[in-house]
Amino acid sequence: MCVGSRTAFAMVGWLVAAAAATVVGLGAVRVIGEGISGTAAATLTQEEVAEALASPVPSASLSPSRSASTRPSRTAPPATVLRPAGSTITAHCEGGLVKIDSVAPPQGYATVDYDRELTDEAEVRFDRGGKGQGSGRVEVHVTCAGGRPQATLDDD
Repeated sequence: MCVGSRTAFAMVGWLVAAAAATVVGLGAVRVIGEGISGTAAATLTQEEVAEALASPVPSASLSPSRSASTRPSRTAPPATVLRPAGSTITAHCEGGLVKIDSVAPPQGYATVDYDRELTDEAEVRFDRGGKGQGSGRVEVHVTCAGGRPQATLDDD
C-alpha cells in the first residue's frame, strides 16, 4: 500500500467512526427524552399553553356532605399581617376582640411572650440580649379598630 491510499483509508475510517458515534449519541438522546415510561414528552405550542392557562382548574367541592349530627364548622375571620418594629405579627378580630395567630420577632430579638387568647388588647414582648448587641425590650400592643387588628409600639 502506498502512503496516499493509507491516508485515504484512515480518513474514511475516521468518517465512519464519527458517523457511528453521532448515530449512537442521537439514539441515546431519544431514549433519555422518552424517559423510563417509554412515552415521549410533548412540547406545547404557545396556543396550547394559553388555552391550558385559561381553562378553569377543577377544585374539590366546597360544601362537603353533612350528616344530621354534624355541625357546620365556623370559619375564622381573615387574618391581618402586622409588621411593627421589623417583626411579623398575624392577628384577627372577632366581636371587637383581638387574637394573635402567630409571631415572628425582629432580627436580633427573641419572642418573650404573647397573649394567645381573645382579648381587648393583646401584648407581644420581644427581648434583645447578648454581648455586643446591647439589651432592649420591645412591646407591641394589638387592638381591634374598625374590625381590623392595629399595632402600637412601646419601646423600653
